[in-house]
Amino acid sequence: MRILPALLMALLAAPPALADETSELEYAVGRILEREGALFVDYEIAGNGKVTVLFGANEPEWRMRNTVEALQSHPNIAPALFWSRMDSEFCAIR
Repeated sequence: MRILPALLMALLAAPPALADETSELEYAVGRILEREGALFVDYEIAGNGKVTVLFGANEPEWRMRNTVEALQSHPNIAPALFWSRMDSEFCAIR
């Protein structure tokens, strides 16, 4: 009977693999946005790994294009990437 509580505690203590993957994706997206200098952008990583990146109307076209190309070149981001340019301006991310 002691095996069941020990197994339950081991399962509760182990971090979910998906959370690690989401953290890695968030780090990768943040680094690419920083490297490309994208300021007027919002992004979200869904629990299923889908990456949504929204660019404000005040983000220069060339920077948006470079950023999207960089995101698409990342093997873990490219299959789950959705991006769009919005009609409204965004505040700069910090």
